[in-house]
Amino acid sequence: MKKILVGGFLSLIGSIWTLAIAIIAGNNLVSSWTNPPGRFLTTVSEMELIFVFGLSIFLVIVGILIMVIEFFKKDK
Repeated sequence: MKKILVGGFLSLIGSIWTLAIAIIAGNNLVSSWTNPPGRFLTTVSEMELIFVFGLSIFLVIVGILIMVIEFFKKDK
């Protein structure tokens, strides 16, 4: 049960960070970009937030994986 809470907390923190970066980058979009990676990721890259954005996505994925693993784990 404790691991499910840890996974939920990690997912929540990662989601908040991702949302914060999306809001910041959405308000300061670049005027010139290429496809791929697109306008949003070019903005994130130019603002030097790519590491934080990647870390936040990683936290969301790890948190969800921890919750799924613990949900389907059979206790003896």
